[in-house]
Amino acid sequence: MPDLFAHQPAPRPDGKLDITVTHLVLTPSDWTRLGQPPDIAVTITHEARPTAAFYRTLYRDVGLPWLWYERSLISDQTLHDLLNRPGHELHVARHDGKLVGYFELGDEELVFFGLTLAYVGRRIGPWLLDRAVERAFALGWPRILLNTNTLDHAKALQTYRKAGFQIVRREEKTLQDPRVRWPMVYRWPPA
Repeated sequence: MPDLFAHQPAPRPDGKLDITVTHLVLTPSDWTRLGQPPDIAVTITHEARPTAAFYRTLYRDVGLPWLWYERSLISDQTLHDLLNRPGHELHVARHDGKLVGYFELGDEELVFFGLTLAYVGRRIGPWLLDRAVERAFALGWPRILLNTNTLDHAKALQTYRKAGFQIVRREEKTLQDPRVRWPMVYRWPPA
């Protein structure tokens, strides 16, 4: 697994983390289906009224290696309200009851998308991305927005581009490094 994270910089003593965020957009006419069905049975369920606790588990299990932490900072009530807004959807992929990954849709945006480490590299990501795009366009969206950053999987941007997403802008950001702020949670290097 360490090779998956070779592109992530080592923690700095000042606790800061510089990233590049790439914003993309996809229209129906630009979409190219990528994924072949996985070689395992993956089911996707729409979680109609997710609780904050349920979501935090998903967010941690998928996002921890990629240093996701922003949703961990908001209150349970704020998170519950965000997840249960009209038009906001959470879809969870599982194999034999185990979490494979999830995607979250809202306000014409693919808000979060990812797999647990056990399923990375098994060609499930492109297939699951196709399911997210299908669902968004089935909702009548004229476009899908998303962003990825330089901490995400090294092939994330390439995968989105192959699906037809077009880059609309890039921005440089400096974040608080969760590996410095919460070293017992965000171990370095990831296990």
